[in-house]
Amino acid sequence: MIPTADTFHALARSSPWRWTTLHFTHRDARGSVEAWVRRPGALLVRDRDGALHRESGLPYSKSVLGADGGEVRTVLPHEVQPPRRPDGLVAERPSESEVDYDDPMWQNFAWVAMLDPVELSHHVRVEDPREDEVSGRPAWRAFLVPETGYLPRCGGNCCELLWSEAGLLADFADDPSRVPESWRGRHYPEGYDVALDVGTGVVVRCHPVGGDEAAPWLENDLLEVDADLDHLFA
Repeated sequence: MIPTADTFHALARSSPWRWTTLHFTHRDARGSVEAWVRRPGALLVRDRDGALHRESGLPYSKSVLGADGGEVRTVLPHEVQPPRRPDGLVAERPSESEVDYDDPMWQNFAWVAMLDPVELSHHVRVEDPREDEVSGRPAWRAFLVPETGYLPRCGGNCCELLWSEAGLLADFADDPSRVPESWRGRHYPEGYDVALDVGTGVVVRCHPVGGDEAAPWLENDLLEVDADLDHLFA
């Protein structure tokens, strides 16, 4: 399938239903790590010094109140089936008040966002979508520009995938005048060269184009998808 802006957005919202385990290497400005994720809630990371770190659970747990006032556990993505498009991608995700989407976190919320990049599925302009290959796997690549209304997993120029003025204002949408003076006038990238792995929906490349040389970037090389990782988490 030749990707379009619409299908790129749809793939970005589909990750929770496209894989259950992942083995990959991750690179960003801090260095490289090897990681294994088993949904829901299990993560093993080998850092650059060879030390192993285990994380379990989700960054935040959520619950809602039932009609009788009792607490009701929110469900996990694999426990629901969202409406699908004819191409099999997700047409609309159930509300975050009903489903707990987060994967375990390593270092910051950009990690959570790259595994489930729903923030790229709306209020992000998609230019030049095209087929590509990353680490021997099919990928869809495009030039992305965040627009007003961009809603990162963690904004305010903290951990958004697309570090930008739109990402900053996501945390100040109710009153942009509250943006601290020292945060204004930053030299943001013109956009981002982003690739999504077609099989999983995971961000495998995210590189700023133009702007501040210190703008965050990340790369993931997927080594195994849906392999049996039970022996690692026993």
